[in-house]
Amino acid sequence: MGLFGNIAAGLKAMFSRTHAEREMDDELSSYLDASTEDKRRAGMTREQAARAARVEMGSTNAVKHQVWSSRWESTLDGLLQDIRVSLRMLAKAPAFTGIALLSLALGIGGNTAIFTLVNQVMLRNLPVRNPEQLVTFGDAENSGIAGGIDIGAYGLFPWYFARQLQADPGPFQGIASYCSFMGQASVRLPSSGTGVESNASATMVRTSLVSGNYFSVLDAQPFMGRAINASDDATPGSGAVVVISHHFWQQSLSSDPAILGKTISINGTSFDVIGVMPEAFHGIKQQLEPPDLWTPITMQTIVMKHLSLLVPNGAAGGAYFLNVFGRLSAQASTNKSSLAQSQTWLDNQIRTGLRAQEGSKLTPERQQEINRFTVPLTPAAHGVSELRGQYGDSLQILMGVVVLVLLIACANLANFLLARSATRHREIATRLALGSSRARIIRQSLIETFLLSFAGGMLGLGIAFAATRALIAFVSQGNAYIGMSPTPDAAVLLFTLGVSLLTGLLFGLAPAIIASRTGSASNLSAGSRTAQSSGGKQARFWPKALVTAQVMLSLLLLVGAGLFLRTLRNLENQDYGFERSHLLLAEFNAGLAGYKPSQAPGVHQQLLERLSALPGVKSAALAATPPISGGNWSSSISFAGYTPAPKENTNSKLNRVSGQYFETAGISIVAGRAINDGDTLNRQKVAVINQAVAKHFFPRGDAVGRSLTVGIDDVKGPWQIVGIARDTKSGDPRETDTDRMTYIPLAQIEPFNPVDTSAPASTGAANPALPEENQDRFASLILLRTTGDPANTIADLRAAVASIDPNFPLAKITTIRDQVDEFVSHDQLVSTLTTLFAGLAVLLAAIGLYGVMSYNVVRRTNEIGIRIALGAGTPTVQWMILRESLMLLAIGVGLGLPLTLLTTKYIKDQLFGLSALDPLTFGVALIVVSGMTLVAAWLPARRATRVDPMVALRCD
Repeated sequence: MGLFGNIAAGLKAMFSRTHAEREMDDELSSYLDASTEDKRRAGMTREQAARAARVEMGSTNAVKHQVWSSRWESTLDGLLQDIRVSLRMLAKAPAFTGIALLSLALGIGGNTAIFTLVNQVMLRNLPVRNPEQLVTFGDAENSGIAGGIDIGAYGLFPWYFARQLQADPGPFQGIASYCSFMGQASVRLPSSGTGVESNASATMVRTSLVSGNYFSVLDAQPFMGRAINASDDATPGSGAVVVISHHFWQQSLSSDPAILGKTISINGTSFDVIGVMPEAFHGIKQQLEPPDLWTPITMQTIVMKHLSLLVPNGAAGGAYFLNVFGRLSAQASTNKSSLAQSQTWLDNQIRTGLRAQEGSKLTPERQQEINRFTVPLTPAAHGVSELRGQYGDSLQILMGVVVLVLLIACANLANFLLARSATRHREIATRLALGSSRARIIRQSLIETFLLSFAGGMLGLGIAFAATRALIAFVSQGNAYIGMSPTPDAAVLLFTLGVSLLTGLLFGLAPAIIASRTGSASNLSAGSRTAQSSGGKQARFWPKALVTAQVMLSLLLLVGAGLFLRTLRNLENQDYGFERSHLLLAEFNAGLAGYKPSQAPGVHQQLLERLSALPGVKSAALAATPPISGGNWSSSISFAGYTPAPKENTNSKLNRVSGQYFETAGISIVAGRAINDGDTLNRQKVAVINQAVAKHFFPRGDAVGRSLTVGIDDVKGPWQIVGIARDTKSGDPRETDTDRMTYIPLAQIEPFNPVDTSAPASTGAANPALPEENQDRFASLILLRTTGDPANTIADLRAAVASIDPNFPLAKITTIRDQVDEFVSHDQLVSTLTTLFAGLAVLLAAIGLYGVMSYNVVRRTNEIGIRIALGAGTPTVQWMILRESLMLLAIGVGLGLPLTLLTTKYIKDQLFGLSALDPLTFGVALIVVSGMTLVAAWLPARRATRVDPMVALRCD
């Protein structure tokens, strides 16, 4: 019989067992008849021959069992029998099954939820061909517009240099670039036909500038149409084409199948829609809010509403605002020597560019510095992720936390299974006495635990889906759409399956082995009560060891949660230097509404007058950035009469502000005066510096009245210092070094940019002799100081802005408290979840300890009854039970403290304002663990004192 015939026969025998039994009976009957006839021919009588044949064959049932056991389908049939038995046993103990499933679902669900985020933030490859070949030039994590730095020093490159690499990629398959920051553009959509109606409403859309070969180097294929190519990105001002994201196509364009060839308006200019990208594609830069539109870099002035960043600026070589990436050759992606050759080629290109910039000013010292300069090739298979930098460490910590919670849940269930197996000693002993093998006992026990773990895994997957949605909502910080999905993919499903298998082995193997070692004679004898009461050393050791482990892990989690909670409190309660209540912030962009820089002072004045008159508003001001911001304008500053030391850092953050800014922001002036409404264009240019600037450059306290010059031509000055403001937290709240801040009046910024007379005519500028309007005259932030809850003023703010111009786009409205909370969002996430999981771990440990102590009371009912009958008092019986729990607590704490001390040093970089050995946190954690142990042990001890001696002595 062939393989398929054997399988078919086996399946038929399994599912038609009666027919198979009948066939075997017929075969055995035929064999018996033949054997009888053979013996009759040998001279026996019929009765003697029949008896001899039956004796020779043996038991019919034994023969049939032996024949069935020799067939492959008997193994599968045995497994099915074990599954049916396991299901019946679980159904007979609904309380145990419910607790087991809930514990596993919470443990597996927590692990799956955190892994889903870890997978999307840190592990998932870009949805392109051979992502392992992609590298960025530098880490590409910095963003913005810089000048006066070395090429690639911060992962930033000028346009002309990126074009050189793009034209001659050397050993790379291709080199492309994209704008290091993503801007908001005012977009009007087509309402009918192929064009855009003039009355179509404008929306703010996230837009990314990319080189013509951006999509081809990534090898990202469009869902519809085509991608941007080199011809679209040929010369500045050319290439009014746009590729849209799948989300934007669905949500804003209603999945219009005829969108290709239609035009949309971006900042008042018509762009042809040429392609739609797949749903999974968000670009090489994985941002919290992914871009909706991609346009050529050559359209930079229109998309950004900013002066051209493409033409070289004299000897400086142009603005640095691009990130550059490349695709390695197949050899370089797998061979270290080939990768080193690619690195050497890139370094040579950058060094050549730096020498060309220096020109005749190149000194031997600078030559040596350039020769050492390198821009490392950074793997980019997972993309360049802002979320990875912000949440990567937090997610790794949370992954460790949920693994510990799962271990506690496994220890809990292992204890329950050990206790449950002790109550099944007679059943197991009976099965062994009837001929069952110990391997069969282990298999049946493991099947029961695997059924629990798989069912818990399925429930955990549902919990994980809901928990992941909540986590993504937390991470999104109120954004309507971010590039993360709670839907589990294949990697998450495989992870859940693996965790379920692992948990089944963790909490099921030891109880199964111990159960299989039950002795049949002792448990079936009349004195089995004594045997069951003692349970042997192993039966007493494992529950205590598991409880001790739970105490250890609970202490570790409680200390971690306490440290993160105190870190969050320290971050939130520190002195930020400005008033963090009753302040409303609103981002806007007058340039996107069609206003020119020459109109900025008038628009600003209208806004301030209208907003100051709103009910509940104490004061109103305008600025370029809020008091605390993730991205700040910065520049070198210099002072008349001050000579900086070699290599001295003279940088300062800058902010352009209106009058009443300091009063509205709640920043006090410690010397001199603040910027006010009288500081206009025809008055002396003034500036306010903060204490950090004053202390560094004017330690003798003579800063007021000195002259200050900014290293940016648009706002160079000179500016006279008229006041010193209090130091503030202007960026990361964790920074202990105070940022230098320089404030200049919006109203005093020059109307035109200075003409660059050093730029040769061949640079491509349209007419270098004509000045351009100064875009820095625009404010981009409204500040309102209110008398009540600032959120109640939002509707009035929108109405006031719309009354000036309905096209004024308000991009984001938030309170200063919410603005600060964005900076500590990952600390809030870690502290909240570690506290939640630590509480869950303590609860599980308490349930486990309570279960073990309760089982001990039941196991020792006979002993307790005898003690009470002999005159033992209630305190004596209670102490007998509590003493064991306190011993387990002491051992758990004794082992847990060194483990916790060793572990906390790995999270010290995540803490703020306290030590990883904070005594208060350790003390509170010890109190909580001790209290949990005492409560969980006191209830069984109390029950032990109520044992009736007569009932106990009759208890079997």
